Amino acid sequence: PEGNCAGCSIQPDQTGCVNECSDQGRCVGGRCVCFPGFTGPDCGRSDCPGNCSDRGRCADGRCVCDPGFTGPDCSEPGCPAGCGGRGRCVDGRCECDAGFSGPGCSDQSCPGDCSNRGRCVGGRCVCDPGFAGPDCSTKACPGGCSDRGRCVDGRCVCDDGFAGADCSEDGCPNGCGRRGTCLNGKCVCEAGSTAGRLYTGQERW
Repeated sequence: PEGNCAGCSIQPDQTGCVNECSDQGRCVGGRCVCFPGFTGPDCGRSDCPGNCSDRGRCADGRCVCDPGFTGPDCSEPGCPAGCGGRGRCVDGRCECDAGFSGPGCSDQSCPGDCSNRGRCVGGRCVCDPGFAGPDCSTKACPGGCSDRGRCVDGRCVCDDGFAGADCSEDGCPNGCGRRGTCLNGKCVCEAGSTAGRLYTGQERW
């Protein structure tokens, strides 16, 4: 009769598993056989190192870290874009390889950082006015000395036959002996100094 269990043997249900193995395993004989990356009686615990430090998720036994973190257990600060393959990540900051710069090593760097006298564009220096050279460390000369002289410490030393701050003017022999004015490569002599003659530098005064 109902309620009379004399001789009955009540056995726990062996077919079910705790929490249905949390959907992270399969139930075999009343026990959970967890999928890789999970553990515990109900497969409810991550099986990744340090539980991914609560900074990522566990997938197949490996941590998939949240942005900004890295390492087997996601405990290390990460670097932007993994330093773009152009450097290495140290304590959350990129140490870029030679020729690259920027937080994620995505920018091409310039020689000497353009000596703080220009800006870096595509790995080449665009120098501020008055400076030149691959790293903008050299004082520039007006007009590049018009290709008629050489630039020395920001001043043009003109080739023979040329004059002016940028060597764009025709020069006169010996500067007209300081007794006249050079116009278009010819000396206009001062009054009383062989007026009307072209000074060639060979005269004897």
